[in-house]
Amino acid sequence: MAQVSQLQRSPFRRRILVSATACALALCLAPAGAQEADIAQQAREAAWAGRTTEALRLMDQHLAAYPDDRAARLDRARYLSWNGDYAAAIEALDALGADDDDARAVRARVMAWAGRRDAALALNTPLYEAAPDEYDYAWTQALAERLGHRPETALPPLETVRRLQPDGPDSRSLTKSVRLPLFSSVGLPASVYEDSDDIEIRSVGLEGNLRLSDAWRVMAAGARRDHSAPVTGPFAPVNGGDSLDETRAQVGVRYSATPDVAVDLWLGRSALDGDNGFDDDDTIGQLALSHQASDTFGYALSVDRDRVAASPRALSLGVMRTGAAANLQWQPSLRDAVTTRLGFDDFNDGNRRHTLDAEYRRAFHRGPRANLDLGAQLEWQGNSRDTGNGYYSPDRYVRLAPMASSYIKLSEEAGLYLAAAVGVQRDDTFDSWKRASDVSAELTLGIFTRWQLVARAGYSERLNEFGRYEGRNFGLALRYRFCELRADRCP
Repeated sequence: MAQVSQLQRSPFRRRILVSATACALALCLAPAGAQEADIAQQAREAAWAGRTTEALRLMDQHLAAYPDDRAARLDRARYLSWNGDYAAAIEALDALGADDDDARAVRARVMAWAGRRDAALALNTPLYEAAPDEYDYAWTQALAERLGHRPETALPPLETVRRLQPDGPDSRSLTKSVRLPLFSSVGLPASVYEDSDDIEIRSVGLEGNLRLSDAWRVMAAGARRDHSAPVTGPFAPVNGGDSLDETRAQVGVRYSATPDVAVDLWLGRSALDGDNGFDDDDTIGQLALSHQASDTFGYALSVDRDRVAASPRALSLGVMRTGAAANLQWQPSLRDAVTTRLGFDDFNDGNRRHTLDAEYRRAFHRGPRANLDLGAQLEWQGNSRDTGNGYYSPDRYVRLAPMASSYIKLSEEAGLYLAAAVGVQRDDTFDSWKRASDVSAELTLGIFTRWQLVARAGYSERLNEFGRYEGRNFGLALRYRFCELRADRCP
């Protein structure tokens, strides 16, 4: 997401001011070039004020007259990165063709913003080690080190930044970004789901995440879920009544072995109770390994066991699912991203399911206030049998959809994410392709603050041989973030 903020602009503040001063002197000493120099100065002032679109327009105008102005071309690459257009920034640096310390420093900063930890550190670490008290180098080092599963490695360069400019807005902004992943948290999530099959699922929970050390975290989550469906319908509990409730509680641990590798283990119990006296409990859990193999490729492998909670009927039949999944992420360029999930599930009612979910996204627009990504989605599943046990299990299902998503920056602490996919679907009972639509929105308030509120809403429409299906979901999550009792870990 592109958030043009104090944090993004700050690392080059001093260089911009120096450039602006030099430009002002040039106006006095070289009147013949005053107009072009004035344009470059205006561009730098506009960039520092957050008007990066205007700054780029002015700098392009200046470079049309002075294409060999290397300092201006470096500034242009910076402005592109402040807009969140990291691919264009790297292309601008490639066109520059230089490989000196200034160009490497800018390239390292762009890579750090883009999430390319290895590339950023490979460029910046030699600069930082050669000049450990250089503010810009320390700033980039902290920004890159905070990425991954061991963000505490960013604390030493962050302390250098704070020592050199203890009260500067640049240092305060960086502190928020670096130390936020080190916080523990408690949260209160709540959600409501309802659909045209008259199934309703209402949930409220409590979750916690406590950081014990640089490598270890403990986690806990509990929820109460109320499931209901009309007693005369096909999704009612088989034992009678129209509702069945689940209480679930889990505890977990995360071990972050390196910045690139982490292991999560969850174990818990799920208990059912119904309005007819029905009760049942069973074990649930998950084991997952996450590995960021390179800047461009990462994967997560998991095995888990859980209830099938698609309807009160499925719950009342005690349908349990044991699954294995591989989640793959590939970013071949700074504009393109592909995510894929391969899954295999074994149900205790005799069904077996294979799934494939894939999504391609391309960064179409990056700006100071909004991003736009375009792409496509593929969903496929195959089941060994249609059980009729209260969950969807076709022999074959395929959905294809172009999709679009946008992040809109409302303020430094608030953002809105929107996504839509309108395509087609088909399973083995259809005689033709039918419409399938999904839209969702997520509003985040308190991006960097201790208190955070996230509101979500989603809508799905499916047309099939039997008519029209609609599903709606709404959710709120209130979270409080805090640090453990170590002063060096607190902002």
